[in-house]
Parts: sequence; structure tokens; C-alpha cells
Amino acid sequence: MQKIYHDLFHIAERILQIDPSYEIFWNGKVERFEVHWHGKLAFVVPFDALDVRTLEYTQRTRRENADDIEREIDEGNAAIFQEQAKKIQAMKAKIKDYVKYEFERFN
Repeated sequence: MQKIYHDLFHIAERILQIDPSYEIFWNGKVERFEVHWHGKLAFVVPFDALDVRTLEYTQRTRRENADDIEREIDEGNAAIFQEQAKKIQAMKAKIKDYVKYEFERFN
């Protein structure tokens, strides 16, 4: 892994302003940027370049925002669950109609 001290848009320096304990690395084996905190992987940069999105992502994923992130995940999961429940209900209705049709057809 290669530690990043400087980059074109000074993102590495600006990340250090957010938290001086952060270290930015380029992991060539998996071709991605990683941010470490106190020597441990804090997060993988979900973008292929260090840019303003990386700064926003760094701010958003800070420990202080954990409750907000957890709430967003829960809301997203609830929305997915509701959508799946709707699909299951629609599938049940189709099966019921098909069974009723077949029953009436042969009786």
C-alpha cells in the first residue's frame, strides 16, 4: 500500500483537517483508496478518485454521525421490505386467481 500525502485537489490534506488521525492509502492490490484511522481501516473510498465526493463521504461517515447513518439504513431497509411485501401480495393474488380459474375450468 502506498500512503497518499498529496494529490491534485489537496483532498488528502483536507481529510487530515477533518481528523488528523486519518491516513489515506492507495491499495494497489485491489486498486482502491482506503482511509485508515489509528492504523485500522476506517472505510474504503467508494469512488475511483480522490475528489470532493471523498470529502463529503469522510464527513458523513464520521463516528459522530453514526446514529444518523443507522437511521438511514433502517429507513432504507424498511422501504425495501415494504416493496418486497407489495410484490409478494401481488404474486399471491395472481396465484389465487390462477388457482380459482383452473378450479372453475375443471369443475
